[in-house]
Amino acid sequence: MYSKQIDRANPGCIVFMADMSNSMLDGIGGGPRPKMEVVATALNRFIGELVSMCEKGEDKPRHWFDVGLIGYTTDNQGNPAVGSAWGGGLAGRDLVGIPDLYDAPLDVEKRVKKEFQDDGAGGLSEIQVEINFPVWFRSPGKDAMFGTPMCTAFSHAHAVISAWIAAHPDSFPPLVINLTDGEPTDGDPEAMGLAEQLKGLATSDGNLLLFNCHLSGQPAEPVFLPTNEGQLADDLGRALFRMSSPLPDKMRQMAEVKGISAPLGCRATAFNADAVSLLKMLSVGTVVADNALPKHLR
Repeated sequence: MYSKQIDRANPGCIVFMADMSNSMLDGIGGGPRPKMEVVATALNRFIGELVSMCEKGEDKPRHWFDVGLIGYTTDNQGNPAVGSAWGGGLAGRDLVGIPDLYDAPLDVEKRVKKEFQDDGAGGLSEIQVEINFPVWFRSPGKDAMFGTPMCTAFSHAHAVISAWIAAHPDSFPPLVINLTDGEPTDGDPEAMGLAEQLKGLATSDGNLLLFNCHLSGQPAEPVFLPTNEGQLADDLGRALFRMSSPLPDKMRQMAEVKGISAPLGCRATAFNADAVSLLKMLSVGTVVADNALPKHLR
């Protein structure tokens, strides 16, 4: 299980569920940077890395993955507003193949990142390097961000992924990564069985893997890939733990090889996540995807 090779005949599927409620405009981890801004940067970085992973010296990257981006919020009357969060030429599409992501970013921004180089005297000096940063996702305006209809979002993801599995029954199992900062406003997805229904979807290679990442406004210590719900401080954290998939041993071992601590029996969740924890969680997703690629292409 979880050993199917990803290729153009049997692509993989990664679906993000992005909470776009009003509280996502608050600062992350007790700081001033809005959670939504951190999520947008992390998602764009992840998608860029995924596209690069599929580039093999050809005119376009190979179609090894279909990627979904589900945004969820409500209108000002509390009615769910859930659906594709792609923009530009990809707007309205539930799933987008890697070649189309390559062709249609919303923008390519100039950003600065820090690097270290040899200073010529046996040491390293820090420099700033301007890079191209493709952007596929931007935060909606604050006048379009209200509640947290997570139940509706889980149901929508179920419909999208069910259709994908019907078309790709022998592919590596889909990944769903839910990024949220608050409690659902349209019911309890655990009590309603929505998370279990989602995790019940499967290809011949195993069940769907559900990751849950809680983004906090508090400066508390994050909990990453916990092994039991007692490690979580409140009901929301424990609920997210129960709803998350156990990380399969093959994926856990690959994460450890790449320097990400993944204890035996851990679940795919992060609670009270700051920007660092969010990037680590997405890195685990990259590990899962990378592990399924043909060995000579990793």
